[in-house]
This record gives sequence, C-alpha cells and structure tokens, in this order.
Amino acid sequence: MIIIITNVYQILIAGVLMYFYDKLRDLRKLKGYTIRELSDRSGVSTAYISQLENGNRGIPSPEVLMKLSEGLNISYEELMEIAGYLQTSSHSSGGDKPKSPVNLRRFLHENEVIFDGILLTEQDKEWMERVLTALFWKQKQTQKKKQKPKQKTHGS
Repeated sequence: MIIIITNVYQILIAGVLMYFYDKLRDLRKLKGYTIRELSDRSGVSTAYISQLENGNRGIPSPEVLMKLSEGLNISYEELMEIAGYLQTSSHSSGGDKPKSPVNLRRFLHENEVIFDGILLTEQDKEWMERVLTALFWKQKQTQKKKQKPKQKTHGS
C-alpha cells in the first residue's frame, strides 16, 4: 500500500523521478483539474503533461516547473523540492539522522492524506485504521504473549 502525503517529501516510491510523476498527478487530481485544464492554466502542452505523469519524460526544467506551479496554484519552491532541484528543510539540517517512528493512527487523523489522487475523508481514514488493525492483529497478539512472562511472579 502506498500513501502519498502532501507535506512529507521523504516518502519516495522508487526514487525522485517516479515520485515526481506520482506527486504531479496527485496534485493535479487534488485540485480537480483534468490534464487539459492544467494545460490551459499553466501554458504547458497537454501532451507534455501527460508524458510527465506517465514517466515518459525526464524532470522538467525550472522554467516549466514555474508554469506548472502557477497552473496548480502551489509554491514554485515546493514543486522545485518535489522535482529534486532543491533540498527539503529536513535534509538541509546536515547529516543523516535516524528517523523516529511515526504513530500512523495519529498521523492519519492529524493530517490530510491522499491516496491515488483522492483526498481521504475522516470516514476513509477510520476505514483505513480498521483495515490496518485487522492486518496487524496477529502481530499484536504475539507481542502480548511475549510480554506476559515478564509479568508473572514467583510462587506458583
């Protein structure tokens, strides 16, 4: 399962190129634009946008990214980060620091989440939480069994 999150750029699918294409498509769909509408708004041809979204073209130039950012009504810097031209603020702090675990349940409920270009509603997030709970139920039961012996006292 792949979840694209709007403001977390560390989630890469298979490198920067593929992530850029997926993110571009997700941003367009989130705005509710067709490829033609984005073309009209940005001045970038429909054929080129389609090729970008399908991974048939390389990362566009900063000039094209400027046009796309205007058409999508997002910041130019954000699109430059997604395309890999700029480092995200988390990378610019220096050094590779280990990432701390994220509580997915809390993350789902405290953030806007996009899946396949669709912004998830609260009901979608609750459904996703139920599916994940069922998926990891067996692992949770195994962890509980491992913790039980530690709680036993002497004197049986």
